[in-house]
Amino acid sequence: MITLDTLAPNTVVRGTADTYTIVNLIGRGGMGVVYKANRASDGTIWALKEMRPQGDLAPEELEDSRKLFEREALLLKTLRHPNLPAVAELFTHEGRPTLIMEFIPGQTLEDRVRDANAPLLKKDVVGYGIQLCRVLHYLHSQDPPIIYRDLKPPNIIVTPEGMVKLIDFGVARKFDRSKRKDTIAMGSAGYAPPEQYGKDQTDARSDVYALGATLLHLLTNVPPVPLQTPPPGLISKLNPSADARTEAVIIRAMTLERERRFSSCAEMEKALLACVDGRFDDPTLRIKPAPPVPPVQAPPVVPTPPRPPVVAPVTPPPSDSTACPTCGRLNKTQARFCATCGTPLTAPPTARLIITSPHRSWELSLTKLPVRIGRRDPRQNHFPELDLAEYDRGIASRHHATIQRDGDYYTVTDLGSTNGTQLNGSLVPPRAPQRLRQGDRIKIGEVEIEFRWS
Repeated sequence: MITLDTLAPNTVVRGTADTYTIVNLIGRGGMGVVYKANRASDGTIWALKEMRPQGDLAPEELEDSRKLFEREALLLKTLRHPNLPAVAELFTHEGRPTLIMEFIPGQTLEDRVRDANAPLLKKDVVGYGIQLCRVLHYLHSQDPPIIYRDLKPPNIIVTPEGMVKLIDFGVARKFDRSKRKDTIAMGSAGYAPPEQYGKDQTDARSDVYALGATLLHLLTNVPPVPLQTPPPGLISKLNPSADARTEAVIIRAMTLERERRFSSCAEMEKALLACVDGRFDDPTLRIKPAPPVPPVQAPPVVPTPPRPPVVAPVTPPPSDSTACPTCGRLNKTQARFCATCGTPLTAPPTARLIITSPHRSWELSLTKLPVRIGRRDPRQNHFPELDLAEYDRGIASRHHATIQRDGDYYTVTDLGSTNGTQLNGSLVPPRAPQRLRQGDRIKIGEVEIEFRWS
């Protein structure tokens, strides 16, 4: 719905580095509005977030809102992680701070629980929890550590591929060892631990509590009660798919005494991984290992019959000819195969990719085809040959594109990715193979891939 106080579709917004055209309104909160926008330079889709408070605010309240908005944007620009949205730029449009960030398809965990109107399956919730542990541990490992402070289902988006994205860093703060308590006590009732109510300084264990409360909500379809650790047996009673081990992880994470919780999200991740492994303790559910694949026997090598001894002086071949190593026939220098026995006279050309990202450059030979390009997903045993999870700032889809050989040439095919694939500066149509030629350049997000065949 478009209202008079929001940007209308087709509105052009000029940023510092690029120009964006509003597609539609995604949503709004108390202080900001988020739109879907098209970037002019490459046609990719991004999220445009502008500060637009609801209601009349006093000048000092408006200034505080501006500082929080800009602080969130500047904080996100310094971070790079697959579970965090990438940020393109921050600028001012018509007097309002405006942030261009990655457009994340999918729905929030709050919407997912509401649509299901029932507890979510334990295997899905544990998978979300493991991903959240990793991104929170990344934040806590910064110098100084970043405490998220507002983890809850509305602030977590799940993409169609199952990747979770942590959004809304409005109340995140940097840990300050010199302070005894937070300057501003913020958070959400039910998900915030006791120390977040202005009595102490929050740290990594505060996010551990909020993560436990979030998983509790997903497993029970019941919001957590403020400052109350769930009693044993409650989760499994409301959700038959949840076992005692998973319940114990959540109870420990939500312990009111900070010292008794997991000391870090890395420790909590190990506990959740044990819950995943626990599914296979029952012999009736245990996955049997696949039988070993017998080694492929190489075909026997037929020795080349010895050539008869030369009894007469051998006239050297002319400089414009090539001798066949099998039958000895003289062939033209440019010939690729012997005219008599068909033996290859030159090594076949080798195709390779030169990959360049803001972080590193490397080379990949196309000896095994097809080459899948995308992002890994260990939970689904998906490991593409060209994994961009740590190099493209979250723009590549799980199954983004593929390179394979079609007869005498190679092709690249976009697999219907969210942000598209560029070939020599132009977006390629999805699921339509494009022939590759020497020096062609494929671009996905910030990663550039040069095709070479020599």
